[in-house]
Amino acid sequence: MGKETLLTKEGYRIKKAELEELEHRLYHEIPERLKEAKEHGGGDLRENKEYIWLKQEQEMLENEVRSLRELLENARIISEGDIRSDVVGIGTRAILEDAETGEVATYTLVPPAEVDLLRGKISIDSPVGLALQSYGKGKAITVQAPAGKVQYKILGIERG
Repeated sequence: MGKETLLTKEGYRIKKAELEELEHRLYHEIPERLKEAKEHGGGDLRENKEYIWLKQEQEMLENEVRSLRELLENARIISEGDIRSDVVGIGTRAILEDAETGEVATYTLVPPAEVDLLRGKISIDSPVGLALQSYGKGKAITVQAPAGKVQYKILGIERG
């Protein structure tokens, strides 16, 4: 058994759906396309670029499927009861105001396996995630980011 991985209920659902999609591609689409590439390519498969490309894609998908299966097998789902709304922590959504610019941003703290920056989901292990943990509404924090220090005020906390 591998290392335990924390996942939110939503994160588990998303990873499971991702695994199902990859398995469909790996076990249904790729074999069919490999068969077609063999038929159309004729002769020597070592010179059939489409076949070679599909074999490489198949290998990549096998690695992704193996990795996702291991992640899901070793997942521990964070219960709703573990997610607090009075302090920032895993599974919470923090509404922050940049002290310098006044810009407001909302981040949901998630386990590293669930990071999705486009959706505002940041890792609890990121500089912002680490700086926010255990602080409540109204607190001012300083984050040591790669671009320098940034100060935020926590305007609100919600369950993610």
